Formats: sequence, C-alpha cells, structure tokens
Amino acid sequence: MITYESFFLIILFSIIGPVFGFLALIFYNLYEKQVSLLQVENRQITLEKELETSRYMQLNQQIQPHFLFNSLNSLYSLLRLEKYDKLSKAFEHMVLFLRSKYQEKDSLYPLVEEIDYTKHYLEIQQIRFGDRLTVNWELDPGSKRALIIPYLLQTLVENAFKHGLEEIEGDLNLTILIERKHTQSVFLEVKDNGPGFKKGAVPISGIGLSNIQKRLNLLFGEEGQIEIHYDQYGHISVQWPYIEKIEEGAGENEMFVVRR
Repeated sequence: MITYESFFLIILFSIIGPVFGFLALIFYNLYEKQVSLLQVENRQITLEKELETSRYMQLNQQIQPHFLFNSLNSLYSLLRLEKYDKLSKAFEHMVLFLRSKYQEKDSLYPLVEEIDYTKHYLEIQQIRFGDRLTVNWELDPGSKRALIIPYLLQTLVENAFKHGLEEIEGDLNLTILIERKHTQSVFLEVKDNGPGFKKGAVPISGIGLSNIQKRLNLLFGEEGQIEIHYDQYGHISVQWPYIEKIEEGAGENEMFVVRR
C-alpha cells in the first residue's frame, strides 16, 4: 500500500521532472547558440585578419612608376653615350632593386635590409646625377636590430628626389638619419636641400606617403606616425615602436616582440 509520503514524492517528481527537463533543454539550446555565435565571431575575426593582411600586402607591392621611367631614361642616356661600365653597374643595381622589391613578403623586416635596398636605389641615382649628388648617412648603432615596414625608407628617399632634388640645379644634398629614441621607438628622418613643403600643398595623398601612413596605421595604430615639416628645405620624419625579431625556437605564432 502506497503511503501518503510516497504518493506525495511521486506527484512532486512527476511535476518537477518535466520542469527540470524543460530548463535543461533551454540551457542546452542557449549553449549551442552561444557556441555558434562564438564560431561566427571567430570566423569573422579570421576573415578580417586575412582581409587586413591582403590589404597590407597590396599596399606593400605598390611601386612608383616615376622612378622606373627616370631610371630607364638614365640607362638609355648611358647607352647612347657609350658609357658601358656605368651602364653595366646601373643595370646590376636595377636588377637587385627590383628583385628585392618583389621578393619581400613580410609585414616587417630588418632595418639593415631596408638600408641595403635603399642603397641600390641611391646608386642608380648617383649614376644619374654624378658628382652633383651627396648622400649623408647618420645611423645610430642602437637601431641596427630594429624592424621596419618594407620600402619605408626607400619611399621617403624617392619622395625627396621627386618633390625636391629634381627641381633644383647645382649640388644635391640628401641626409638620412636613423636613431633609437628612449629605447622604445625608432626615429627616421630624411632631409634634402630641395624646396620645402608649403602648407596646403603636401603630397600626402600620393601613392608613396599615403601608402606609408596606411601601413603604419595597420601595424601600429597611433604609435606609427609620419610627419611633414614645413621647413625651408625638404624634411620628412617617421616614428614607430622599436621591435626586434625574437630568437629562434620561439612559437610559430610569435614572429616579433617589442624590446623595451
């Protein structure tokens, strides 16, 4: 015979059981939705990163046709004047310059490689302008291990020729300064004795400087800055966080590390 207590427990479980089952079903559905939402968010983040990487690489591969046209014209002039030794040297630097341009795929690479790359460009310009051109390098040893976005220095140097040095007669002076600031950032400055920039007429919208600004923003946000100085002569500076390549043996997903 069923006691009153047993009957009460049976009734209680028959009521509470379905309620708990219903609540468990609701929580399970909420959990599934949360997991699905996280998966969608992760996919979106992955796609955004891939899009950003694709955009960065597209910016990375832009090249000013201005330099190519002038270089080819210089090569033709050397050929016409039968200056074959200089022509051979110019071709060698042109090949090395273009090969470096289209081989580099990383978002950051060693500053020393960027300097070598820029020197190929300057060698071609040296052949073009001869003794008129003087290039002064001021390199801080503390910046040698730094990483830089590809073609940043070369673009600034090319800009100095395009908007300054090519517009004057007589001697051409170019100064390149690179130093480590307060151990936390790299400061790069390019000066020339061409006409300075006037306010309201700054070529920041051109491919070169605009490209640099966009890539700095993508990688460093507000910590990467390009500044155009309104001096008597051409003067542009760039600053970004000091970063070194990490030692071998680190994790695959940790390519770079900031050294303070």
